[in-house]
Amino acid sequence: MSFDKAKSILRNAAKLLVLGNVLALSLLGQDSAPMTHNRDQSHLLPDFNYTEGWLGADDAYSVPIGPNKSVWLFGDTFVGDADTKLRSQSKTMIHNSVGISECEQGMNCTLKYFWHDRDSAKPRSFFDTGTDDLYYWPLDGFREGKTLYLSLLAVRNKPGAKLGDAFGFEIVGTKMATIDNVQLPPEKWHVSVQDLTDAHLWTGASLVPDGKYVIWYTEVSEGEGRGFMAVMRLPRNKMAKPSGNWEYLNTDNHWVAGLVGRDAMHVIEQPISEMSVRYHPTIKKWLALSPGPDFPSAWAVVRTADSPLGPWSSPKQIYEFPEMKRDNPGYDKDTFCYAVKEHIEFSVDRIALTYACNSMVLSKTMSNMNIYRPRPVVLDLPK
Repeated sequence: MSFDKAKSILRNAAKLLVLGNVLALSLLGQDSAPMTHNRDQSHLLPDFNYTEGWLGADDAYSVPIGPNKSVWLFGDTFVGDADTKLRSQSKTMIHNSVGISECEQGMNCTLKYFWHDRDSAKPRSFFDTGTDDLYYWPLDGFREGKTLYLSLLAVRNKPGAKLGDAFGFEIVGTKMATIDNVQLPPEKWHVSVQDLTDAHLWTGASLVPDGKYVIWYTEVSEGEGRGFMAVMRLPRNKMAKPSGNWEYLNTDNHWVAGLVGRDAMHVIEQPISEMSVRYHPTIKKWLALSPGPDFPSAWAVVRTADSPLGPWSSPKQIYEFPEMKRDNPGYDKDTFCYAVKEHIEFSVDRIALTYACNSMVLSKTMSNMNIYRPRPVVLDLPK
């Protein structure tokens, strides 16, 4: 394994600490009682198999683009040759990849992965900046007709950082990628990228259609481990040109023109860089899914509300990650789980979610092919 690859993996582990806004720095329209999980229904979601050189990733937002068809947005991704089966034999870790799943009722899903220059000695991310110093981590997306809009965290190598520095990167803002022909195969997509916000606003942790608007859940970063969730919105017919069209919700529950200000409503009193907010018509509730507020958290949690703007309930534990249970075979104290997202297009009368796990120890991430890929789970809705 090359030193560059090891450095990428270390940065990936550090990313989880930064994006999760950890307090324990000593560690490296699309809805409460406890819910039970039904593993027999996990076939509703793709299996995220290692195929065609795709060897694992995290994040795993999904956006439906047609009947039984979804785009999947992955973060840091191990890739290799088409016949490579082991992560330790991968070529490199790229910073993002995409997938297209097709899931016919009563049949297993098919999932095909995409990134650039896959046959070259140095593959590139699907959303590529053209440089190794600046790269993108995908957040949520929203489709309007044939156009897909998605938020990207812009990340750069920290000036003066030394090789191997696990914290040698910084978030420099958010961008929006616009794909105007998303119905075509990804290799034929037209992708344009524009600036959205600076480094203290991480927009697009979840994108929620609400009438003639799209609500952007936004983490307001106030320093390591500090911040909150605010909401901004754009008119649906202004998504292509967000500059000058933003509004944010203030503490008086009024929409105010511009980006989030100091009087912004704290919609959720926790900074959450990755989450999903989706509506379940069968129970007439909105669900916000994320990992628990502590890190590492052994649980996925849910908040419920009658409106996509809240007020939200306190977080309720809904699923304990088996990988973090001490009495389970294969338990490893260095394994931690995160990246909880719901995928409403796969089930409206259940909760179809994915999560990912990683290891604090580099060699274990490389050797353990049972971690570092999305894990599908289906939960019952609250009664």
